[in-house]
Amino acid sequence: MTRFASRYRRIARSLSHVELMRSSMEETFALTDADLLDKDGGRRFLDYYGDEGIAVALERYGLYDAIRRRGWDDFTIQTHAVDERHTLLVDGHTSDGGTGRLLELVVRRDRLRVDGFDRTWEVLTIDWLGLRNPRARFTAERMRLPGQDTPGLGVGERVLELLYRVVDRLGLDGLLTVAEYFHNAVLYSRELVYVDPWYRAQLLALEALLFEREALGFAEAAWAVHWGHVRGPDDAALAWRGEAMVHAREPTLHAHLTARAHAERAEELASHLRYTLARSEHDERWSRERDALVGDPPA
Repeated sequence: MTRFASRYRRIARSLSHVELMRSSMEETFALTDADLLDKDGGRRFLDYYGDEGIAVALERYGLYDAIRRRGWDDFTIQTHAVDERHTLLVDGHTSDGGTGRLLELVVRRDRLRVDGFDRTWEVLTIDWLGLRNPRARFTAERMRLPGQDTPGLGVGERVLELLYRVVDRLGLDGLLTVAEYFHNAVLYSRELVYVDPWYRAQLLALEALLFEREALGFAEAAWAVHWGHVRGPDDAALAWRGEAMVHAREPTLHAHLTARAHAERAEELASHLRYTLARSEHDERWSRERDALVGDPPA
Protein backbone atom coordinates (compact mmCIF):
# COMPACT_ATOMS: atom_id res chain seq x y z
CA MET A 1 0.00 0.00 0.00
CA THR A 2 1.44 3.36 -1.01
CA ARG A 3 1.10 6.55 1.02
CA PHE A 4 -1.45 7.76 -1.55
CA ALA A 5 -3.78 4.77 -1.12
CA SER A 6 -6.48 6.27 1.13
CA ARG A 7 -6.64 9.56 -0.76
CA TYR A 8 -6.74 7.91 -4.18
CA ARG A 9 -9.50 5.51 -3.11
CA ARG A 10 -11.65 8.48 -2.08
CA ILE A 11 -10.98 10.21 -5.40
CA ALA A 12 -11.78 7.01 -7.33
CA ARG A 13 -15.22 6.86 -5.69
CA SER A 14 -15.89 10.42 -6.90
CA LEU A 15 -15.12 9.62 -10.55
CA SER A 16 -18.04 8.30 -12.58
CA HIS A 17 -17.92 5.86 -15.50
CA VAL A 18 -19.20 8.56 -17.82
CA GLU A 19 -16.40 10.96 -16.81
CA LEU A 20 -13.70 8.36 -17.34
CA MET A 21 -15.06 7.06 -20.65
CA ARG A 22 -15.46 10.50 -22.21
CA SER A 23 -13.52 10.95 -25.42
CA SER A 24 -12.69 14.10 -27.36
CA MET A 25 -13.86 12.27 -30.47
CA GLU A 26 -17.49 12.00 -29.44
CA GLU A 27 -20.17 13.19 -27.05
CA THR A 28 -20.64 10.54 -24.37
CA PHE A 29 -24.14 10.78 -22.99
CA ALA A 30 -25.72 7.38 -23.67
CA LEU A 31 -23.00 4.72 -23.59
CA THR A 32 -23.52 1.55 -25.62
CA ASP A 33 -21.27 -1.28 -26.76
CA ALA A 34 -20.52 0.74 -29.88
CA ASP A 35 -19.07 3.49 -27.70
CA LEU A 36 -16.03 1.34 -27.04
CA LEU A 37 -14.85 2.59 -30.43
CA ASP A 38 -13.93 6.21 -31.15
CA LYS A 39 -15.16 7.79 -34.36
CA ASP A 40 -11.84 7.16 -36.11
CA GLY A 41 -12.10 3.44 -35.36
CA GLY A 42 -9.49 3.54 -32.57
CA ARG A 43 -10.17 1.83 -29.28
CA ARG A 44 -10.34 3.49 -25.92
CA PHE A 45 -7.41 2.92 -23.57
CA LEU A 46 -7.96 -0.57 -22.13
CA ASP A 47 -11.31 -0.48 -23.96
CA TYR A 48 -12.63 1.78 -21.23
CA TYR A 49 -10.87 5.14 -20.72
CA GLY A 50 -11.38 8.02 -23.15
CA ASP A 51 -8.66 10.60 -23.63
CA GLU A 52 -10.73 13.29 -21.89
CA GLY A 53 -11.47 10.86 -19.09
CA ILE A 54 -7.76 10.17 -18.62
CA ALA A 55 -7.05 13.91 -18.46
CA VAL A 56 -9.77 14.39 -15.84
CA ALA A 57 -8.34 11.53 -13.77
CA LEU A 58 -4.73 12.76 -13.94
CA GLU A 59 -5.87 16.22 -12.85
CA ARG A 60 -8.16 14.97 -10.08
CA TYR A 61 -5.57 12.58 -8.64
CA GLY A 62 -3.00 15.37 -8.51
CA LEU A 63 -0.53 13.85 -10.95
CA TYR A 64 -0.63 16.89 -13.20
CA ASP A 65 0.03 19.21 -10.25
CA ALA A 66 2.99 17.08 -9.19
CA ILE A 67 4.43 17.32 -12.71
CA ARG A 68 3.74 21.06 -12.85
CA ARG A 69 5.99 21.44 -9.82
CA ARG A 70 8.77 20.02 -12.03
CA GLY A 71 8.26 22.88 -14.52
CA TRP A 72 5.88 21.25 -17.02
CA ASP A 73 2.36 22.19 -18.11
CA ASP A 74 -0.03 22.22 -21.07
CA PHE A 75 -0.23 18.43 -21.26
CA THR A 76 -1.31 16.40 -24.28
CA ILE A 77 -2.44 12.77 -24.22
CA GLN A 78 -2.21 10.11 -26.91
CA THR A 79 -3.50 6.55 -26.71
CA HIS A 80 -3.48 3.69 -29.15
CA ALA A 81 -3.93 -0.06 -29.12
CA VAL A 82 -2.38 -2.88 -31.12
CA ASP A 83 -4.09 -6.19 -30.41
CA GLU A 84 -4.03 -6.58 -26.63
CA ARG A 85 -1.37 -3.93 -25.96
CA HIS A 86 -2.55 -0.45 -25.02
CA THR A 87 -0.23 2.56 -24.99
CA LEU A 88 -0.65 5.85 -23.12
CA LEU A 89 1.67 8.78 -23.88
CA VAL A 90 1.73 12.09 -22.03
CA ASP A 91 3.72 15.06 -23.36
CA GLY A 92 4.28 18.39 -21.63
CA HIS A 93 5.51 21.88 -22.38
CA THR A 94 7.63 24.40 -20.49
CA SER A 95 7.21 28.15 -20.16
CA ASP A 96 10.24 28.75 -22.38
CA GLY A 97 8.75 26.78 -25.27
CA GLY A 98 10.28 23.41 -24.56
CA THR A 99 8.39 20.17 -25.12
CA GLY A 100 9.06 16.62 -23.99
CA ARG A 101 7.71 13.13 -23.50
CA LEU A 102 6.99 12.69 -19.79
CA LEU A 103 5.12 9.41 -19.45
CA GLU A 104 5.08 6.25 -21.54
CA LEU A 105 2.90 3.36 -20.43
CA VAL A 106 2.25 0.09 -22.25
CA VAL A 107 -0.14 -2.34 -20.57
CA ARG A 108 -2.29 -5.33 -21.42
CA ARG A 109 -4.75 -7.70 -19.83
CA ASP A 110 -3.11 -11.04 -19.14
CA ARG A 111 -3.72 -14.37 -17.42
CA LEU A 112 -1.52 -15.42 -14.49
CA ARG A 113 -1.03 -19.04 -13.55
CA VAL A 114 0.58 -19.92 -10.20
CA ASP A 115 2.04 -23.32 -9.30
CA GLY A 116 -0.22 -25.24 -6.95
CA PHE A 117 -3.48 -23.71 -8.18
CA ASP A 118 -5.83 -25.13 -10.81
CA ARG A 119 -7.10 -21.71 -11.83
CA THR A 120 -5.75 -18.53 -13.40
CA TRP A 121 -6.10 -14.87 -12.48
CA GLU A 122 -6.77 -11.95 -14.80
CA VAL A 123 -4.15 -9.27 -14.26
CA LEU A 124 -3.06 -5.96 -15.74
CA THR A 125 0.51 -6.44 -16.98
CA ILE A 126 2.88 -3.49 -17.33
CA ASP A 127 4.99 -4.14 -20.42
CA TRP A 128 6.69 -0.74 -20.21
CA LEU A 129 6.58 2.25 -17.88
CA GLY A 130 8.79 5.28 -18.50
CA LEU A 131 8.65 8.42 -16.36
CA ARG A 132 10.98 11.09 -17.72
CA ASN A 133 11.97 14.66 -16.91
CA PRO A 134 13.87 15.87 -20.00
CA ARG A 135 14.60 19.29 -18.49
CA ALA A 136 16.36 17.87 -15.42
CA ARG A 137 20.01 16.84 -15.10
CA PHE A 138 21.62 13.93 -13.35
CA THR A 139 23.49 14.91 -10.19
CA ALA A 140 25.81 13.25 -7.69
CA GLU A 141 22.74 12.63 -5.53
CA ARG A 142 20.61 11.34 -8.43
CA MET A 143 22.98 9.61 -10.82
CA ARG A 144 21.97 8.06 -14.10
CA LEU A 145 20.79 4.48 -13.66
CA PRO A 146 20.95 1.66 -16.23
CA GLY A 147 18.38 2.25 -18.96
CA GLN A 148 17.86 5.96 -18.21
CA ASP A 149 18.28 8.70 -20.79
CA THR A 150 16.86 11.45 -18.53
CA PRO A 151 16.22 11.71 -14.80
CA GLY A 152 12.87 10.40 -13.60
CA LEU A 153 9.88 12.55 -12.76
CA GLY A 154 9.74 11.49 -9.11
CA VAL A 155 6.08 10.46 -9.40
CA GLY A 156 6.47 6.69 -9.60
CA GLU A 157 4.59 5.98 -6.38
CA ARG A 158 1.66 8.08 -7.58
CA VAL A 159 1.55 6.29 -10.94
CA LEU A 160 1.68 2.89 -9.23
CA GLU A 161 -1.29 3.82 -7.03
CA LEU A 162 -3.14 5.07 -10.12
CA LEU A 163 -2.60 1.67 -11.74
CA TYR A 164 -4.03 -0.01 -8.64
CA ARG A 165 -7.13 2.12 -9.16
CA VAL A 166 -7.28 0.97 -12.81
CA VAL A 167 -7.15 -2.65 -11.63
CA ASP A 168 -10.01 -1.97 -9.21
CA ARG A 169 -12.07 -0.10 -11.80
CA LEU A 170 -11.76 -2.90 -14.37
CA GLY A 171 -12.40 -5.64 -11.80
CA LEU A 172 -9.07 -7.36 -12.39
CA ASP A 173 -7.28 -9.62 -9.91
CA GLY A 174 -3.97 -7.80 -9.69
CA LEU A 175 -1.18 -5.75 -11.23
CA LEU A 176 1.86 -7.55 -12.69
CA THR A 177 5.21 -6.32 -13.93
CA VAL A 178 8.64 -7.72 -14.76
CA ALA A 179 11.58 -5.59 -13.59
CA GLU A 180 13.95 -5.02 -16.49
CA TYR A 181 16.79 -4.00 -14.17
CA PHE A 182 17.91 -4.86 -10.64
CA HIS A 183 17.19 -1.36 -9.37
CA ASN A 184 13.62 -1.56 -10.76
CA ALA A 185 13.10 -4.77 -8.79
CA VAL A 186 14.35 -3.14 -5.58
CA LEU A 187 11.84 -0.31 -5.99
CA TYR A 188 8.94 -2.54 -7.06
CA SER A 189 9.56 -4.94 -4.17
CA ARG A 190 8.29 -2.29 -1.76
CA GLU A 191 4.83 -2.91 -3.22
CA LEU A 192 4.85 -6.04 -5.38
CA VAL A 193 5.80 -9.64 -4.53
CA TYR A 194 7.61 -12.14 -6.70
CA VAL A 195 5.28 -14.97 -7.67
CA ASP A 196 8.19 -17.44 -7.53
CA PRO A 197 9.88 -17.33 -4.11
CA TRP A 198 13.24 -18.24 -5.68
CA TYR A 199 13.46 -14.85 -7.39
CA ARG A 200 12.38 -13.16 -4.18
CA ALA A 201 15.27 -15.02 -2.54
CA GLN A 202 17.69 -13.85 -5.23
CA LEU A 203 16.70 -10.22 -4.66
CA LEU A 204 17.13 -10.61 -0.89
CA ALA A 205 20.58 -12.13 -1.39
CA LEU A 206 21.67 -9.37 -3.76
CA GLU A 207 20.41 -6.63 -1.45
CA ALA A 208 22.27 -8.21 1.48
CA LEU A 209 25.49 -8.38 -0.55
CA LEU A 210 25.41 -4.94 -2.17
CA PHE A 211 23.70 -2.73 0.39
CA GLU A 212 24.75 -4.40 3.64
CA ARG A 213 28.06 -6.24 3.23
CA GLU A 214 29.56 -4.07 0.47
CA ALA A 215 27.78 -0.85 1.60
CA LEU A 216 27.20 0.42 -1.93
CA GLY A 217 24.85 3.27 -2.69
CA PHE A 218 21.73 2.68 -4.77
CA ALA A 219 23.19 3.83 -8.10
CA GLU A 220 26.51 2.06 -7.57
CA ALA A 221 24.74 -1.20 -6.74
CA ALA A 222 22.58 -0.87 -9.86
CA TRP A 223 25.66 -0.48 -12.06
CA ALA A 224 27.52 -3.29 -10.29
CA VAL A 225 24.78 -5.71 -11.37
CA HIS A 226 24.47 -4.19 -14.84
CA TRP A 227 28.23 -4.32 -15.49
CA GLY A 228 28.41 -7.98 -14.47
CA HIS A 229 30.50 -7.41 -11.36
CA VAL A 230 28.25 -9.61 -9.23
CA ARG A 231 29.39 -13.21 -9.42
CA GLY A 232 27.64 -16.47 -8.66
CA PRO A 233 29.12 -19.50 -6.89
CA ASP A 234 30.86 -20.59 -10.12
CA ASP A 235 32.39 -17.07 -10.44
CA ALA A 236 30.28 -16.44 -13.54
CA ALA A 237 28.84 -12.94 -13.94
CA LEU A 238 25.23 -12.69 -12.84
CA ALA A 239 22.97 -12.00 -15.82
CA TRP A 240 19.95 -10.17 -14.43
CA ARG A 241 16.63 -11.68 -15.45
CA GLY A 242 13.34 -10.10 -14.47
CA GLU A 243 10.45 -12.27 -13.35
CA ALA A 244 6.79 -11.70 -12.54
CA MET A 245 6.05 -9.47 -9.55
CA VAL A 246 2.43 -8.94 -8.50
CA HIS A 247 0.28 -6.67 -6.38
CA ALA A 248 -2.75 -8.88 -5.79
CA ARG A 249 -6.30 -7.63 -5.39
CA GLU A 250 -8.15 -10.96 -5.47
CA PRO A 251 -8.27 -12.46 -1.92
CA THR A 252 -6.93 -15.96 -2.68
CA LEU A 253 -3.99 -14.66 -4.70
CA HIS A 254 -3.29 -11.93 -2.14
CA ALA A 255 -3.35 -14.44 0.71
CA HIS A 256 -0.94 -16.76 -1.12
CA LEU A 257 1.62 -14.07 -1.99
CA THR A 258 1.53 -12.36 1.42
CA ALA A 259 1.52 -15.57 3.47
CA ARG A 260 4.32 -16.00 5.97
CA ALA A 261 5.12 -19.36 4.37
CA HIS A 262 5.88 -17.63 1.06
CA ALA A 263 8.26 -15.17 2.73
CA GLU A 264 9.90 -17.88 4.84
CA ARG A 265 10.53 -20.01 1.74
CA ALA A 266 12.27 -17.04 0.09
CA GLU A 267 14.36 -16.39 3.20
CA GLU A 268 15.38 -20.05 3.37
CA LEU A 269 16.42 -20.08 -0.28
CA ALA A 270 18.30 -16.78 0.14
CA SER A 271 20.38 -18.26 2.95
CA HIS A 272 21.84 -20.77 0.47
CA LEU A 273 22.62 -18.30 -2.32
CA ARG A 274 26.26 -17.22 -2.48
CA TYR A 275 26.92 -14.07 -4.46
CA THR A 276 30.12 -12.03 -4.36
CA LEU A 277 31.22 -8.68 -5.74
CA ALA A 278 34.36 -8.49 -7.87
CA ARG A 279 35.37 -5.54 -5.73
CA SER A 280 38.62 -4.45 -7.30
CA GLU A 281 37.23 -4.76 -10.81
CA HIS A 282 34.11 -2.84 -9.79
CA ASP A 283 35.99 -0.09 -7.93
CA GLU A 284 38.25 0.48 -10.92
CA ARG A 285 35.35 0.85 -13.36
CA TRP A 286 33.24 2.90 -10.95
CA SER A 287 36.12 5.34 -10.48
CA ARG A 288 36.57 5.58 -14.25
CA GLU A 289 32.91 6.04 -15.19
CA ARG A 290 31.30 7.72 -12.16
CA ASP A 291 31.65 11.25 -13.53
CA ALA A 292 29.90 10.25 -16.77
CA LEU A 293 26.80 9.34 -14.75
CA VAL A 294 26.30 12.98 -13.73
CA GLY A 295 25.03 15.71 -16.05
CA ASP A 296 23.70 14.87 -19.50
CA PRO A 297 23.95 11.25 -20.72
CA PRO A 298 26.22 10.56 -23.70
CA ALA A 299 24.55 10.91 -27.10
